[in-house]
Amino acid sequence: MRDHGYRYEQADDGTAEADPLHGQIESIDTVSGFLRSCSARFDHDVSYLHNQVRRNPQKQDDATITVKCLHAAGLVGEDYTERKWRSEDETGKYSYDEWAAEAIQCRLDPLGLWRDG
Repeated sequence: MRDHGYRYEQADDGTAEADPLHGQIESIDTVSGFLRSCSARFDHDVSYLHNQVRRNPQKQDDATITVKCLHAAGLVGEDYTERKWRSEDETGKYSYDEWAAEAIQCRLDPLGLWRDG
């Protein structure tokens, strides 16, 4: 990312920040393109594997653990099913506030193993 003019830091919880080094301001799509390019070349597989093992070490079904977490967090009602979550996850459009702190917790650490929500 430095080669593209950005300082990039990723936190343990999976969030990240990219700040311009030289005051340039580019569109989010451009910066995302830089990040995708860097990840594909240097990091993608290692970080993905690390995060998956940390969030779900016993490889439980993602829909099962995520929906259970969403129910426990009160973000969805009992009628919200794994099938509904899978459908929404495919499109990236959710019927709950995906940016609520509880939803972020469920996305990053649905089993509550490592992250303090």
